[in-house]
Amino acid sequence: MTARSEFLSALIGESWAWADHNCWQFAAAVQRQLFDRVLPDVVVPSDFSRRWVVEEFDAHPERARWREVAQGPGGLVLAGDGALVLMAHVKFPAHIGVWLQTEQRIIHCDAKTGVACETALALRQMGWKQLTFFEPND
Repeated sequence: MTARSEFLSALIGESWAWADHNCWQFAAAVQRQLFDRVLPDVVVPSDFSRRWVVEEFDAHPERARWREVAQGPGGLVLAGDGALVLMAHVKFPAHIGVWLQTEQRIIHCDAKTGVACETALALRQMGWKQLTFFEPND
């Protein structure tokens, strides 16, 4: 595995090749590099909806390996390092990132900003009203 700080420093602010990759693939790359977890490929249609994402996430066999973590008072993040973070925004039906407990940030990527590492509060202020955290069952 790559050293955490080197891996994160190289990623933050970089573009993500949206023609070939999506946020799930980005989250899978972070899981593989930082947490030695292999996530399956998921084919995401270009016209996906929030409903599709939620149904696919709930029905996918990988879902059985993860459990939802309740948030603490005031949206305090109680999830452990490497938790997957499912996000919803008015403009985007669904998005996924990875919780970095040490940094107290969520790393994710989007077509405009590229790779970003932001606090849960900052994401909520940007309109990501629903943040749902999932930890591996192991």
